[in-house]
Amino acid sequence: MSIYSITCPDVGCYTNFQCDPEFLNKVVAVAYIKKTAGFAITNQSASELKTDFLELFANGDGYIVFNTSGEKPRPDTATTSGRGMQTTKALAKTHTLNYQDMQGIVKENIEWYNSILSASQNYDFYYFTPGRVWDASGNYVTIIGDPVIGADLNTYQMAEVSVTWVSKANPLPFAMDTDTFLEGLYWVISTPTAGLGNFQWSTTMCDPVEATIEADLNVVIAGVTPTFSVSVLSGATIGSVEIDAESGALVFTPSNDGTMVFVITATNEAGCVIGQQEVSVSVTGCD
Repeated sequence: MSIYSITCPDVGCYTNFQCDPEFLNKVVAVAYIKKTAGFAITNQSASELKTDFLELFANGDGYIVFNTSGEKPRPDTATTSGRGMQTTKALAKTHTLNYQDMQGIVKENIEWYNSILSASQNYDFYYFTPGRVWDASGNYVTIIGDPVIGADLNTYQMAEVSVTWVSKANPLPFAMDTDTFLEGLYWVISTPTAGLGNFQWSTTMCDPVEATIEADLNVVIAGVTPTFSVSVLSGATIGSVEIDAESGALVFTPSNDGTMVFVITATNEAGCVIGQQEVSVSVTGCD
C-alpha cells in the first residue's frame, strides 16, 4: 500500500517592520565550542549569552578569537532536477566564513591553527557581529588558518582564516552583548600585602620580599582558579624569585644591589586565559 502525504513543513510567518532593522556588518569574533560541552543557545538573555561563552572559554570547553575582521558571503547552494513542475530543487548549502586574525601570526597561535585543522570536526561554530551571535552549531566545520606575509612595509602580517560547513539551513542570530564581550577574558593580578600594591618594590640590607599574589577574572565566573608562574625579564643576577603555583605565595631573595624586573603570569587550568603583571624590585645594601 502506498501512502501519499501532502504535509509540508510549517513555513510560519514573515515579519514586516514599520522601519527596516539595521544591523552593522563585520564578523568581530568567532567561537569554537567543544561538542562534548553540550552547549546550546536557548532563551538566554544578551548578557547571559556573553557570560555563557566566556565561562566555556574559562573552563577549557572552547576557544574564542576576539576582534577579528571577517565576512560571510552568500553560500553556494547545490541544486538538482526539480519534482513535477519545479525546474530545480535546492539541496544543501556550502557556507564559508572568512576572517583576518592579526594575532594569528604569533608562534603559539600558528601552532593552534595547525592543530585544529585536524580536529575541527569536534567543535561547534559560532560567529559574532555587532550586537548578535550567529549559531552554526550542529554542523561539521573545516577550519583553515594560514599566516599571510605581503610585500608592503606599510602593512602588517596577519592570518587569513576560512571556516566552511555544509547545511541546508542558514545560521540563526541571537541578541548578545558584544561590546563588553570583545574586551575578552583575562586575569587581573593584585596583592593585598601592605606597601606592595603598586608592584614597584624596594628592599635594603638584602632583606627578602614576601608577597601574596591574587588574581581575579575581569568577568565573574565561579569555580575558575588561577595558576601562577614568574619569569625574569632583566636583572637575573640581582637575586632569585619564586612563586607557589597554587597559593600565589611569592618570595624574592636578593643577592646583589641593582634592579630586577620580572613578570607574574596567571592562567586558567587550560592555559588559554592569561593575565600578567610586571614587577620591579630595587635592591640596596647587599654589596
